[in-house]
Amino acid sequence: MLSLASKQALVTMVLFLTIWQQPTIGNANNNYFLPGDSFFHTVLTEAVLAEIEKSKSPVFHYDRPDHLDFYLCGYAGFEQLQVKEMSPAVKKHLRALYQHLRGAHPLQIELVPETKWVRQKGEGDVEVKTGKILRRELNGFSMFFYNADFDANRYRLGLKYNENWLEEVVAFGHSREHAQFEFFVREEKAILTDWRDCRSVKPLEVISPPIKKRRSSNPLPPITLKSKMRLFILPEGKFDAAFARSGFIYEITEAGVQIYGPGGAGKWKTRPYDEDLKVSPAPGKGGIFSIDSE
Repeated sequence: MLSLASKQALVTMVLFLTIWQQPTIGNANNNYFLPGDSFFHTVLTEAVLAEIEKSKSPVFHYDRPDHLDFYLCGYAGFEQLQVKEMSPAVKKHLRALYQHLRGAHPLQIELVPETKWVRQKGEGDVEVKTGKILRRELNGFSMFFYNADFDANRYRLGLKYNENWLEEVVAFGHSREHAQFEFFVREEKAILTDWRDCRSVKPLEVISPPIKKRRSSNPLPPITLKSKMRLFILPEGKFDAAFARSGFIYEITEAGVQIYGPGGAGKWKTRPYDEDLKVSPAPGKGGIFSIDSE
């Protein structure tokens, strides 16, 4: 028998599949990491690497993909993740992979006015300029934190597998009627797979501050990783390809870097990438090797 929460989640999924439309901009919330999500998503940039290298326990900021709209009914979830005593080897491999990937994906930046969101009585959060100019990296690399026991060949990357997302959004102070589930992969197969396996995939194990109503854009205190992790890098943020296991991704470990590519029977095929990090990318190939199907 399905629990009440499961039935409500299923109804929500069915609604997405049948009417498939975005809600009115004013009638939804912006989600960050919810306690039942299977991963925390951020973006690796030069600025992030600098923070990682100078901090023993760096804090990462949640990134909502560009295809998600910004809504005006507040926020749900935690925006920051702290990794206690991050391994120097992991930091080293992150830097090496970032620099190597830049051979295939040259750095793109823009100069933009710095803004901040200010709470205005009766108007919600209003974006105002601070007078400063920021140098913003446009094409950082997607980075996913998963539990160490997450099976990337049994389950799919980019799915939150969160059965209790609706109750969690409500706990952050939002109405059930306007609660918005945000998909990284918005294909029908992905949505059904997410719902089917949501009880089988454990949430990312973190220590969280108490959940409370969140109406301000100011981030809540960070959550902290509770155990060992798996760290995946998507060079182009192609979540659909990562879900389908048809693209290329990388895993950072203390031992080095692994590259994942399409293998036989819809599974990933992997090999160490460390040797590739020691040479320049081949012309027109960007250092990405071809993995033949089995």
